[in-house]
Amino acid sequence: MKTKSIFNLMGKEGLTTLEIFYYQRENKFLIRGMKEWDDDLQFSKYTSDFTHLDVLTEDYEAAGTQKIYSCFKKAGLGDYLELIEQLLRDGRHDGIEFFYHRKKNIRVTFCKHSVITALGNRQHAIRAGAMRRHELDAPEIDVIMDGLNLSRAMTYKNIIASIPYGGCKTVIQCDPVQLDDFETMGFLSYVVDRCRNFAGADMGLDEEMVDVIRKKYTRNFIGGTKSPLVSTGTPTAYGEFLAIKEACDFLYGGKDLSTKRIAIQGLGHVGYPLAEYLLNDGARLVVADIDSSKVHKLQQKYGSDLAECVAPDDIYTVNADIFSPCAMGGIINEDRLRQFKFKIIIGAANNQLKVTCKKDEIELAKKIADIGILFVVGWAHNTGGVIAASVLWQLQEEATEEQLKPKIELPCRTNFRKLLEEAKETGKTPTELVYEKVEGIIYSE
Repeated sequence: MKTKSIFNLMGKEGLTTLEIFYYQRENKFLIRGMKEWDDDLQFSKYTSDFTHLDVLTEDYEAAGTQKIYSCFKKAGLGDYLELIEQLLRDGRHDGIEFFYHRKKNIRVTFCKHSVITALGNRQHAIRAGAMRRHELDAPEIDVIMDGLNLSRAMTYKNIIASIPYGGCKTVIQCDPVQLDDFETMGFLSYVVDRCRNFAGADMGLDEEMVDVIRKKYTRNFIGGTKSPLVSTGTPTAYGEFLAIKEACDFLYGGKDLSTKRIAIQGLGHVGYPLAEYLLNDGARLVVADIDSSKVHKLQQKYGSDLAECVAPDDIYTVNADIFSPCAMGGIINEDRLRQFKFKIIIGAANNQLKVTCKKDEIELAKKIADIGILFVVGWAHNTGGVIAASVLWQLQEEATEEQLKPKIELPCRTNFRKLLEEAKETGKTPTELVYEKVEGIIYSE
């Protein structure tokens, strides 16, 4: 094998499914590899001809831990498996599941963090976390790390938002999903139902796809352009807007944004409605997006004097009071910090710090604080989307914005402000403090 890949190994061994379970109390791993369907199975007919509960092959096979370990070692992938196990161990994850549609080369990785806060409340069988698409040429280990980091953040978000579900994230590698590609959408629906989670469309997937999936396959996908709350991006933006105003009041002694210049990176599902919230509240913006049409749309509506445009790489060096990253993560490192002229960093991008573990995240957050910038790890305030997803999943077509907004205002405004005040009193960064709080809940035993 030229590259280290679990899916290549699965294809070679004829496996459709590979599951790694991590038992934290005993620090043990259990691995199970299976052939659960034939290559000619038509997932486009999912729910009409079969469900995730059916036997999908006459040639079912299963292999346990030792046999799977032997397969990895024989393929020269023993160290690769050890790396993935260490990532699970470091993040204290429940496990990870791989699903391979070999015929269409769809590679699905379902990352499971923790359901500990849901145990005993009748919700422990359900996990909440969106689905994100990566390109097929993305390094597999980077995709896995992205999914694991995001699944851990989902657990923490759910705690911050008082949502009684475990955290997870589904990351997929496949070609862009077309709206007539029922084979891909049927397969993704099968995986979501199989994994017992409710998911929405994250980066790389469109809300229109969710419309098709909800109509044809499963209602465990939430959101879409036809849902009563439309995109979860708008509730996310509302929560970020509230957090920005609280951060301004905390640092400057007032919530008035008319004197503030705010740099927004990315005008997508979250960045665009956030820009509108801020502009309608009197702020002046500097915006950047790799898609110039989104910038043009904003400027047509509000004017280029209120929404100045800069090149994507120039957003890091603009003169602005607040930086709101709303695109890809991993953008803040020590070198880039030297370019910043901001006093506040509050945005919706996941994993904004370019680090690989909690320890490094806390250390970099301290360095940000040392140079006089107020920063709080994203999952501590980026909860509006998962709150909306929870309301949508529970109430479906009966969900309303009136039900939603108070649920967002409590964690993103009231509790977020309390976090800032307590961090100041204790001398800790808000990032360090919020980690202590949520992990005290999850790992209290």
